[in-house]
Amino acid sequence: MSLLLENPVEALRRYVAHPSVSADSSFSEGVTGARDCACSMLRELGFAVELVDTPIHPVIVGTRGDPSWPGIVIYGHYDVQPPDPLDLWTSKPFEAVERDGRLYGRGAADNKGPQIVHMAALARALKKNPDLPLRITYLIEGEEEIGSPSFRKFLEDGKDRLQGDFLLVSDTGSPGPQQLAVTTGLRGLVALEVRVYGPRQDLHSGVHGGALLNPLQALARACASLHDDKGRVTVPGFYDAVQVPKDWEREELSKLPITEAAYAEFLGAPDFYPPPGYSPLEAIRFCPTLEFNGLGGGYQGEGSKTVIPAEAFAKITCRLVPDQSAEDIAQKVEAALQAAFPPAVRVEVEAKGGGDPYAIMPPGKPGADEHAKPLLKKAFPLAEACIEKAFGSRPLYLREGGSIPIIRDLKEVAGLDSLMLGLFTNEDNLHAPDESFNLEIMNKAISAFEEFFLGLAKT
Repeated sequence: MSLLLENPVEALRRYVAHPSVSADSSFSEGVTGARDCACSMLRELGFAVELVDTPIHPVIVGTRGDPSWPGIVIYGHYDVQPPDPLDLWTSKPFEAVERDGRLYGRGAADNKGPQIVHMAALARALKKNPDLPLRITYLIEGEEEIGSPSFRKFLEDGKDRLQGDFLLVSDTGSPGPQQLAVTTGLRGLVALEVRVYGPRQDLHSGVHGGALLNPLQALARACASLHDDKGRVTVPGFYDAVQVPKDWEREELSKLPITEAAYAEFLGAPDFYPPPGYSPLEAIRFCPTLEFNGLGGGYQGEGSKTVIPAEAFAKITCRLVPDQSAEDIAQKVEAALQAAFPPAVRVEVEAKGGGDPYAIMPPGKPGADEHAKPLLKKAFPLAEACIEKAFGSRPLYLREGGSIPIIRDLKEVAGLDSLMLGLFTNEDNLHAPDESFNLEIMNKAISAFEEFFLGLAKT
């Protein structure tokens, strides 16, 4: 057994110590350090490890087991978000500190902690059964936090190495330490940038005001036209392909141990604004969205500067649900925006990427794939039993509001459906100061996954 993984908290502490910020080239040494740390732990577990180069950061591919054995693929990422703003951290972001049952540090929950859970559980399973007849392929990439730009081509070039019956992922969330969730859907994503051009330069608002359409005014009016007064998106055809949630999905969501009042308090929001027919907790899982992530133009400094700006911009993202298509929605939103501006300004709309939504119906539920691979059919009830034994409650089956485009890519390219078991919670502060990983979840999840790996091999 790996000596380091005998102490999972120390293993995570060492992993966090490498500042692997993929978005900033000044952290390149930390990215390399985290990659080498992950490779070292896999080798100690008996994996053959290969680094597959990409234009940015290599993908770690670890393999063990006989090709004739039942196989799974495990996904994770060794890169993390930037730690800024540093002054809001209670302790240093890359010197992990244990406080009140949590380990604080950038990447502790997203996604280094869940990786240590899988590895430590596997180490214990291999200690009990060194010849565990389970073929495992690890994929740990270094670009997830910048949108995985190299991952699709990596999959297409090397899909032959991705032989398995399903994908195991723990990069999703759960309600809390006593209630985990199996994620059954992820929203897709469309990102767009709008630029509006008026005069060739900023103009004096007194000398020229009244003769021109202000690009900021035109942009504000166009953006406002994309929703009605109930919050529904007005883009023609936006909802045409939306899959209505099944009754069992709504029933499962009703078991979520959180009230709307508690959710509002957590968010610090005065009130909710869901689309008609959906509660706030349903809306974030079952409904598509169109959000404005940034608007700007003109003078942004202190005090006043009386100008008509030459240009303005907006950044827009749409979260998509089954069976919407990212390409289709991008085209429809672009067309709606182009139609919303008068000839007095010039507008450019550019798609900035995205991905389609993903959903899986668990075996035995309405709409489940009768032709799913046998090991996948076994994995869902086995995971449920292992989680219930370790945590004292069965997991809920919930769609999640976030997006992980590579999950859809792995389905399309390698034919892998996913078992997504969330190991972080809202309190873990992903992407924010004082990110942490709940050590109660860590310890219970290691026990659950140990039984899971041993159980999968019993075919």
